[in-house]
Amino acid sequence: MKVGVNSYIIREISGHGFSVDELPVDVVELGFDDISVLSEEGIDWETLHEILSLDINFTIHAPCSDGKNVSIDLGINSRRNTRIMENVFKIAQLLDAGYVVIHGGDIGESYHKAFINTRKQLMEIATIAEDYGIKLVVENLTDNRIGAFPHELLPFLEENVSVCLDIGHAFLTSMKYGININEYFLLPGIGHVHLHDNNGVRDEHKAMGEGCIKFDTLLFRVLSHKPKNVIWEIRDYWSKENILRSILSVKKVKPVKAPIIMRG
Repeated sequence: MKVGVNSYIIREISGHGFSVDELPVDVVELGFDDISVLSEEGIDWETLHEILSLDINFTIHAPCSDGKNVSIDLGINSRRNTRIMENVFKIAQLLDAGYVVIHGGDIGESYHKAFINTRKQLMEIATIAEDYGIKLVVENLTDNRIGAFPHELLPFLEENVSVCLDIGHAFLTSMKYGININEYFLLPGIGHVHLHDNNGVRDEHKAMGEGCIKFDTLLFRVLSHKPKNVIWEIRDYWSKENILRSILSVKKVKPVKAPIIMRG
């Protein structure tokens, strides 16, 4: 298991936050809002080679529907989504980033149309990802996007699509709609995890302890699924110390071993 952070708080990539050498991380999740390596026009190869020079491990977060430099929305059936995602996979392959996180589509006038468009395009995109040696992980979200509830993700899961369990989003949805957050842990194939804190109302992306999520109990449930990557996805924080504490909280959790039963 690799433990890391999002590129928003890595100074070498976003221009603010902390140097990657200051944080005890195994991996950085590259977001396309944090550096202009990908746009509608294509890949900025010079910028990509600058990222390569950092000599760190990467996962990648695909562009979102509200992306600044480039965006995709699977709720709309468009070849543009596929074209941009193939460029994402080219970048992932060059960075040796084996995992790409993707969002379900925005819900516009029709939930059902957004759902079908998301599923149809995910199936095609997953096949392309496999050609590049990339594993696609679909993230549980919040209101107005496909994938807020755990059961919505099930039709998307196939050989090259697994789950990115986002604890911050799961907590917000459970608080708003009264569902048990443990339902998210019933999802099969949780291969990638996003962690961030909030106060149960807004998607604040805080460091651990700056909101009201009880990570001391949830982390054991998260790690029992043996995810390949656990990413602290932090955008708002009080101090570097809280970020360090967040990272180390995952590294310190010991796997629970099943008791040995002696039979005579």
